[in-house]
Parts: sequence; C-alpha cells; structure tokens
Amino acid sequence: MRQGISPAKRAGLPAHVPAEVGMVSLVFIPSLVGFYAQSLEVLGLHLDSLRRTLPTGEILVWDNGSCPQVVELLQQRFRQGQIDYLVLSQHNVGKAGVLNWILSALPHRYIGFSDGDILFLKGWWSAVQEVFRAFPKAGMVSPAPAFFDVLRGKSTTASLLQEAGFRVYTDTPTARDVQLYYQGLGHQVPEQPPILPLAQAPDGTLACARSGHHVFVMPREVARQIPPLPVDRALSRDSDRVLHERVEQLEYWQLSTARSFVYHLGNTVTLPDLLATEVEGEESAPPRSPARPRPKDAPTGLKGVLREGLRRAMVRFPRLRKNVERVYDALFRLLYGEV
Repeated sequence: MRQGISPAKRAGLPAHVPAEVGMVSLVFIPSLVGFYAQSLEVLGLHLDSLRRTLPTGEILVWDNGSCPQVVELLQQRFRQGQIDYLVLSQHNVGKAGVLNWILSALPHRYIGFSDGDILFLKGWWSAVQEVFRAFPKAGMVSPAPAFFDVLRGKSTTASLLQEAGFRVYTDTPTARDVQLYYQGLGHQVPEQPPILPLAQAPDGTLACARSGHHVFVMPREVARQIPPLPVDRALSRDSDRVLHERVEQLEYWQLSTARSFVYHLGNTVTLPDLLATEVEGEESAPPRSPARPRPKDAPTGLKGVLREGLRRAMVRFPRLRKNVERVYDALFRLLYGEV
C-alpha cells in the first residue's frame, strides 16, 4: 500500500513544455553485416547532423527492432542527452505504424519525420519554416525538392496554389541538387535533368509543389487528421501514397524547399565532394547499394518452399543463422568490391 504523499504531487512538479518542433527518426538495422555493414556509422552521422542542425528542437528516436549493437548506441546517445525521447520496440510495426503513433500523439507545434539514413545540412529547419510562413496552407514540407511524383500526376497542390494566387511554373533543379539526389540513391546522373513544379510566393519565396515522405514536417493540426494509415508491411508504397493523398484531401498543400538541405546516405558513409563546405564535423568514407527486398507472403514453387524452410531453420537454430550471415557478408563484400 502507499505510505505518505508523493513529493511530486505535494511540490506541484510542472510537466515538461515541448519545443516548437519534434523530429522523429525511424531506425531499423537488424544486423551489421552485408547491406547493413556500415549502418551503425550511418546512424551516427544521421543523429549527429540532426542534433547539430536542430539545437532548439527535440528528437525522438523510434527503433523498430534493431540488433543489440544499435540499441546500445541509441541508449548511450539517450543517456548523453543527444536524444530527448527513445522508443525501443521489440517488433517492427512498420513505417506507417510509427507514423500512426507519432502523428496522433506528439505535442509539438510542428511534427517531423525522417528515415534513419538522412544527413541534415545546416539551415534546413529555417528553410522549412520559411516555406510554412510564405505558404499558409502548407500541410507537409520536405527539406529537399521532391524529384519523384508519388501521386503520379494526380496531385491537386499546383492547381490549388494557382487558385490561391501563387505563381506556378516548371523548371529544372540545380546541378547540385540533381547530383545530390541521384548519388544518394546510387544512380547515375541523367543527361536530361527532371522538370519540377515550382511555386513562388508574393515575397519571392520559392517552393517545389511536391513533397517527399522520407523526411518531412507537418503542423500539428494537420498531423492529427492523417491517421490511420494502412499498415500491411514494414515498408509500403501504398501507405506512402495514402499519406500524400490525405494531406491533399484535407485541402492542404504538399511542398518542399526549392533547394536540397538533406542528403540520403543510404547504407554507406560516403559523402559527395560538393558537400565538403556544407557539412560541419563529418568525415567521408566508402560505397552504397539498393533497398532491402521484402519476403513474399507465402512460399510458392520449389524455391519458395526451400526458402521458407531455411528461414524457419534459422529461427530454430541461431548458430545456423550466424553461419548464413557470414556467407552472406562475404558474398556482399565480393560483389561490391570490399575485401
């Protein structure tokens, strides 16, 4: 039974007042071999850049069931005060599942989201704030022009901006931003740069009339109206599409800064040479690779049955899994030139 009165109740201990912006970093690093060999270093660069470029904001890291080494790093950063809130999940609830939690619950005036492999460049938050100030119906703003059209030509943002009296036109991005985008994805820079929809506010502020879903910021009143997003897989193009659709169904605009203020590290810590003067405190290192494939829902055919049998065996026998990981790591290094 309770004895006495809680000192917190007697002293009237005040509740914490959140900062203006809360940024959520989503982390999932199941191992540190093969594709994920450099992911611990990538995560360190990501967190360092976010903390350094958002000194007055608050950072929440949601770990979606990573390996023990990653959890240890996050707990260390939390104890050092570099992370304000830390959620450690035993289960991978999916990106959409995390968004459903944070968009519904975070108390900050602005709620941001980032994948755990994004490098933030100085000035990104002030640039995002400038877009919010110049475009009053901005419901989702990314700190880099969105090269990929998630809604495949069905977006209403450009037409809504025109109706509101903003100048809307198309133009090519700068050579810098083109290189950052394609190098971050591990692709060759195309000979013909993409055409982007741009909008200009009366005060001259420029914005791209699209947004990305790998890193973005929303006003709290918009974020509260987005969930529930569909959750069927850890990563899903359908839930990404629904996120963008919900913003526009609420008659808000999805926008991004006209200049890139982030860089997609992916699974390596190599930085483009052109970022040397823009990144404070980072050092560069080695190469990259494509996204992790999702397993099929149910095995079909001989290959599928054998794959499922091996997967179950690795669950039952951890030593077998370790041996398979060693072989996978060796093959990955052979394929991508690491000795």
